[in-house]
Amino acid sequence: MDDLDELEGVLADAGFSGYEAAAYVGLLRLRDASVSELADVCSVPRSRLYDVLEDLEEAGYVETYEREALRGRVANVSPAAEELRERATRLEDAADHLEDRWERPRFEHTDMSVFQTHAATVTEATARVDAAEHTVHLCVSPDELLELADPLRDAVDRGVVIRIAVQAGEADGDEDLPHLFPDVAAEVRRCESTAHFIALVDGSFAALAVDNEWDGQYGLVVDDNALTSILHWYYQIQLWEPWDTLYTASMGSPTTYVSIRELIRDIESVRADDETVTVRVEGVETQSKEAVEIEGEVVDVIYTDIYEDRDVTFAQQFIQAALRIRSDGEEYTVGGYGAVLEDVRAIQMTITDID
Repeated sequence: MDDLDELEGVLADAGFSGYEAAAYVGLLRLRDASVSELADVCSVPRSRLYDVLEDLEEAGYVETYEREALRGRVANVSPAAEELRERATRLEDAADHLEDRWERPRFEHTDMSVFQTHAATVTEATARVDAAEHTVHLCVSPDELLELADPLRDAVDRGVVIRIAVQAGEADGDEDLPHLFPDVAAEVRRCESTAHFIALVDGSFAALAVDNEWDGQYGLVVDDNALTSILHWYYQIQLWEPWDTLYTASMGSPTTYVSIRELIRDIESVRADDETVTVRVEGVETQSKEAVEIEGEVVDVIYTDIYEDRDVTFAQQFIQAALRIRSDGEEYTVGGYGAVLEDVRAIQMTITDID
């Protein structure tokens, strides 16, 4: 920086007062000067230079000494240079922070976030998978699955039930990918539908990331029961149920479910009229929002009969599916994703006995 006037402005921006910046640059010009000599080359009034030099000396930027009159000099520019470098580092960090916040701004007073990039959305979803306690549903490309492999392994070790729809295409050519499935999921299916990245975690969190030539890049993340349930139904109907299974773990007995419709389908297919089915439900009370666990006899199955040999319309998939369970003399209604009318929104269900 050759222009000392510009340097004076930078010092002022860096925290020097206007007079301090002017006096410091003046001393840089003269190297060593009396107050009167300094007053001739800078804009600081002579009467103020004494106090200004004293302040600069206290800050460690200049030295003063007496020789017939008060003089000042810059013995070492290192203190001022270090101050500028530290300020530059803070400004650089602030610029990085601005860019980061621009990529994922949040709307205040809502449980919805809009992200500017696909990568930022996947990063947010990865953090939620890291904290998952019960269930994770994913629709991912093979590359995204590899990126999420470590947090998924950790979640499996914690007992989280994970289902993954792997987008077709690249998955067919990756010979190593099937070896990963047992480590990261209870079940994996080959999704041949055109799909975006989707993550559903513990029944309340959902992430959708888009990256294509038509729509560009953006992401949507919600902590909202209604919006999450819509994405869940899209996942279940479009990305999961129609497609072939690539891998399924041996869940053993009892069997664990994360979809109440799949549980209902199995209950209706295996029980006889005089049999009693007992289930354990881990979920959330829809009124209090508190975690709850109940175990009891299934006394009623509430659903639209879509399992007979007839055509199924798209709308019928959204009609209520629920269980009525009797436990310790009390009856509870249990629904799945998006449950509002029922007493409990199920996160994970287990058939414990069929008698």
